[in-house]
Amino acid sequence: MDMESVAMGIIAHSGEARSLAFDAINAYKENDFEKAKGLLNEAIKEVNDAHKAQMDILVAEANGEDVKMNVLLVHAQDHFMTSMLAVDLIKGMIELFESKKGE
Repeated sequence: MDMESVAMGIIAHSGEARSLAFDAINAYKENDFEKAKGLLNEAIKEVNDAHKAQMDILVAEANGEDVKMNVLLVHAQDHFMTSMLAVDLIKGMIELFESKKGE
């Protein structure tokens, strides 16, 4: 398994997820609720794609492959975790705003 390619995939999907999540909250602030929902769904898909790449590494190691940790892989993991947090937090914020709309 080419760890550099996997790490770059995690970084790319994670970065896209984070960008889409922030685009979603900005669309929501502009009262474009449907766009916000669509962007958030795209962000979730990107996080899932990053998660799949991360799982490929875990499965490889569980199958006995030598997975060498390096700075790029640590960097990828950092991007993934912050993106997951951003997507989850923004999703929760939008849900909260939606629940308060009629009050």
